[in-house]
Amino acid sequence: MSRKIFCFIMGLALVCLGTLVDLESGEVKGPKIYISVDMEGIGAIVSSAQLGPKGFEYERGRKLMTAEVNAAIDGCLAAGAEEIVVSDSHGNAQNLIPDEIYEKALLIRSFPRSLLQMEGIDDTFDGVIFIGYHPKEGTPNANLAHTIWGGKIHEIKINGMPVSESVFNAAVAGHFGVPVILVAGDQNVAKEALKTFGTVETVVTKESLGVYSAKSRHPNLICQEIKEKSKKAVERIKEFMPYIVKPPIRMELTFKHVYDAEAFSYLPWVKRLSGKTILVETESIIDINRFLTALFSINNR
Repeated sequence: MSRKIFCFIMGLALVCLGTLVDLESGEVKGPKIYISVDMEGIGAIVSSAQLGPKGFEYERGRKLMTAEVNAAIDGCLAAGAEEIVVSDSHGNAQNLIPDEIYEKALLIRSFPRSLLQMEGIDDTFDGVIFIGYHPKEGTPNANLAHTIWGGKIHEIKINGMPVSESVFNAAVAGHFGVPVILVAGDQNVAKEALKTFGTVETVVTKESLGVYSAKSRHPNLICQEIKEKSKKAVERIKEFMPYIVKPPIRMELTFKHVYDAEAFSYLPWVKRLSGKTILVETESIIDINRFLTALFSINNR
């Protein structure tokens, strides 16, 4: 048997086990993982005091956020991940502390960027992890619930279904054939993930009690579970399926203020459905994502 044929057969066998092989060199390569990180779903973060530079607990919030990300990186590496890309996806996207992020990971920071919370995702990745994710706007008794932009957006529907950031971003990953393998956030986020993505790994970082209150375990215990579940998720990576929204894509975007709906309805390809709701139709969830990115970027210069 020739060396190339042997490498090809071994490659097929290892792919079935969740491991990638370079057929020319015969080198075994572990999975490539994308981690998108928000802040509102981090354990022990409960109010605006931790969410931005003006908050008196923001620096503590940054450390909690960074620790949960490092726990996920640890777990992925323990399961054999070859490459890890982390996307800081909260606020100004400069929240994670760069020199405290483990050196094995690459870090994407700051806005604007074309795919917003999923910048850098493509079909070379094997799995996606969401850390610090939160419930969608309007979820009852949900800590810090909102959708994309709390000050502007009331609701986003994709093909008639109201979506959270985790569901929307999973659809973006699904466009490239990449599945969500772990979601960490409050009990609402975990419940939604299991209902929408199937047997995905979940970590409940806190129990939401109200819009500005929650009950949480010690951060060390949360990080330990994130590490364990991340390792398990990567080990199970071939079991997960991408979350795919079939085209055509119909987005109904309801603003909190009439002014915004009116302004965007001036675009010839935007239809106004009601005082606060506009409709955008396209063949790709990526186009919808870029529309939201433009909306977000124009208003946050």
